[in-house]
Amino acid sequence: MKKIGIVGNGYVGGAIAHGFSPASTGNCIIKVNDKLPERSLNTLEETVNDSDFIFVSVPTPMTKEGSISLKYVDQVFKEINEVNKQTDNIIILKSTVIPGTTEKLQAKFPELNIVFNPEFLTERSSRLDFINQSRIILGGDKEHTTKVAKLYTDRFKYCKVIETDHKTSEVVKYFSNIFFSVKVSFANEMKLICEKIGADWDTALEGFVADGRIADSHLNVPGLDGKRGFGGSCFPKDINAFMAFSKEIGVNTHTINGAWETNLEVRPEQDWNKLKGRAIEEDSNES
Repeated sequence: MKKIGIVGNGYVGGAIAHGFSPASTGNCIIKVNDKLPERSLNTLEETVNDSDFIFVSVPTPMTKEGSISLKYVDQVFKEINEVNKQTDNIIILKSTVIPGTTEKLQAKFPELNIVFNPEFLTERSSRLDFINQSRIILGGDKEHTTKVAKLYTDRFKYCKVIETDHKTSEVVKYFSNIFFSVKVSFANEMKLICEKIGADWDTALEGFVADGRIADSHLNVPGLDGKRGFGGSCFPKDINAFMAFSKEIGVNTHTINGAWETNLEVRPEQDWNKLKGRAIEEDSNES
């Protein structure tokens, strides 16, 4: 029986624990640690040293300048490294991080075996999403990704598993979230045009998605939250982090930048600024 540790028991950590537990026909022993005592079942030392695989899910909010804040990731890996006494357990990072982050963590903590495994969950249906994943992306040394792949395939026998390097797996996460962000902004722009000229939005959308090449997700205006554009704890911080990262490496991202500008126009309330510690750093000011 595999032993799994959860560090960070938010909606991602909770979905992982549920997905591997007997409650959802899993067959693993689960230990859970969180900085909030009411979310913890075990100490960090117990969670790390009594587990074969440790899933780390902590926030990566954006700074007031828009770049990613890795302070929670850095802190939790420092603490894990301090208490870890094992040599063959694997630390699986689920938090969204810019490309190159996991490589740096591996270099900084060479005694840890680190695999990056992005999550593709929606907060409102995270448990269902986890047990119905379309693909598992694993980035790291082949020796370690192979072990994590077996953990997943033993539990989810027919799920596609892609093993790659750290950076590529980090890119996959942003590839997905930013594409959906752009899709939301594009739909909002088309809705504005329909309203301006008196065209029937519902019929226009129906005709658009009738093309089999186009999936119908992320095209509703307003969205499931009843608002235009995108908010929440993921898309705003991730698109900003990637724009800042792209600027840092000298790549122009006009399409991505435009999607963000559109979002600021159609969602002027900028509700993500209220999600302190999740979408935006706790010490950042609302804009």
